[in-house]
Amino acid sequence: MQKNNIIISENEFKTFHLTTTKFCGNMKNADERNSFCKSVNIDAKKIVFANQVHGTMVKKVSSADCGTFIADCDGLITDDKNIYLCIFTADCMPVFLASRDYSVVALVHAGWRGLAGGIIESATIKFLKDFGISSQDIFAYVGPHIGQCCYRVGNELKKAFNRPDDEEYFSLAKEAQRQFEKLGIKRSYINSHCTCHEYEMFFSYRREPTDKRIMSLIKCK
Repeated sequence: MQKNNIIISENEFKTFHLTTTKFCGNMKNADERNSFCKSVNIDAKKIVFANQVHGTMVKKVSSADCGTFIADCDGLITDDKNIYLCIFTADCMPVFLASRDYSVVALVHAGWRGLAGGIIESATIKFLKDFGISSQDIFAYVGPHIGQCCYRVGNELKKAFNRPDDEEYFSLAKEAQRQFEKLGIKRSYINSHCTCHEYEMFFSYRREPTDKRIMSLIKCK
């Protein structure tokens, strides 16, 4: 569902979460980000950011981390109701994860390297080790990202996922879905928007290399 130039999923995923579109501005720019947050009544001072290095580290955060970029990680997890978790994307997948009662949430930046390295599994392990929540009690939602329709790939990615040499296009979402099922996450949802060819709505590094990014946020219920 698109509402006021943001994307919100329409499924069982009922805790606060959103992904901006390019109409909201470049969310890597602090002034534009703060302006957007003010327009939708989000306290920008309560956001915690992942530094994003295309790795597999997921870190637990709290109110003490507000306003900071957590070093060397691509995923954040919390049970603190007073903060928002944030990642930036321009083709990679924003992966939202929540416990059944939405008391614990996580947000993961999943490009192909992180996906191949096991960042979704890393997040699932954090749910269990830090909060005692097993995979069957996790909901997952994949936000807007580059679709298989536009994601032509090379040999390095094919080797990472053991794909056939003659396979030209790759679906990040299908691979995420495969990993959800393998990990025992039974409730998962995939957003159908493609950031690459829907040029009027999203920034896309694949379409046109850019430093501009959309933003995804999640908050505990």
